[in-house]
Amino acid sequence: MIPFLEKIALRLIKKFPTDMQNVQIVLPSKRSIVFFKHYISRNIKEPIFLPKISSIEDFIIELSGLEILDNISLQFKLYQSYKKIEKQSADTFENFLKWSAILLNDYNEIDKNLVDAEKLYSNLQDIKKLDNWNIDNWSFSESKLTDLQKDHIAFSNKMYHWYIEFNT
Repeated sequence: MIPFLEKIALRLIKKFPTDMQNVQIVLPSKRSIVFFKHYISRNIKEPIFLPKISSIEDFIIELSGLEILDNISLQFKLYQSYKKIEKQSADTFENFLKWSAILLNDYNEIDKNLVDAEKLYSNLQDIKKLDNWNIDNWSFSESKLTDLQKDHIAFSNKMYHWYIEFNT
């Protein structure tokens, strides 16, 4: 049985036996590009110009004209957004790097899944309030919260504002 990519390579060679430079092929992954090039090279008789071969991800990036930033560039941008909101109370960049990768991953998941960030962070705040609810006194009193719990709630409350600033 002939692999699918080899069938496509054979059809392409049959249709463009001497010159493929005006053809573009879009494949699902970079790995499939390697196999596709192998099948073409295995089936041609003489040197020819290959088609432009792209992964779907690279093709979309090329069409959109946008640039994908590396992780450290994103952390610098996030730190600028964070400092803009936190001003004097902001962590140093060194301390920020310790927890910013998790935050970036969360923001990526929000965007990738088209989640309404405002509703998500509102729900998270409500969950934190319930987590710290003192059932014995039937109140939302924060007087019994430890400093660490108060810091965690304050941090959670600010994440949405950092998200908005980061995405503008």
